[in-house]
Amino acid sequence: MPTEVAIHPLPSPRGRRQKDMVGGRQELLAAAICAFSHDGFERADLRGIASAAGVSQNLIRVHFGSKAQLWKACLEAITQSTTGIIAEISKISSDDSRSVHDRLCDAITRIIYFYSDHPYVRDFVVRHAADRSERSTLVTEQLIHPAYESCRTLYEAGIAQGIIRASHPALFFALLSAAANQPASFPTVLRSLAPEIPEDAARILIAETIVETLLHGEPCAPPR
Repeated sequence: MPTEVAIHPLPSPRGRRQKDMVGGRQELLAAAICAFSHDGFERADLRGIASAAGVSQNLIRVHFGSKAQLWKACLEAITQSTTGIIAEISKISSDDSRSVHDRLCDAITRIIYFYSDHPYVRDFVVRHAADRSERSTLVTEQLIHPAYESCRTLYEAGIAQGIIRASHPALFFALLSAAANQPASFPTVLRSLAPEIPEDAARILIAETIVETLLHGEPCAPPR
């Protein structure tokens, strides 16, 4: 399975690097992914990105050349971080030794947990997939289409067997993506509505609820 690129939240900067130091590429990538995800391409500020990374702004040009190239480097990093889960879902989808129902339970649960563990993927795609630019095309080609193709045939089989009640696998893919893309604050919001639900159990419970709501038939077994 391909190795994922880890993009972790940045610690608070402790001062800028010295001008003669040429490091900072990973810090800039992490800060830029955060900025582009939250603010979009046009509003993201290079000075703010450099400040968040704790490096001099001129290092953006040293490492990436321009704002557009920095954005493309962010997309490449995110694309690489999704290769593992896409390969995993493709393998689950094509495993004819298991029932369609079991494969759907497994694949959907893993997709939900991936979105939960990698919120920057969700935020980056949501921010750029529909902005009517070349960036939208690149996000669709490199992230959305591969993700869809990894599970399309499994969703088609689920529809054929009545486990998924949708007229087209793309509609189910869109519905699942929307359901899985819960904001990081949802455990707190959920607790305000239902104090009896512990925050530390919210992620597991929301995953189980999504699967039970979207799939019809026998209940899913606990994730392997």
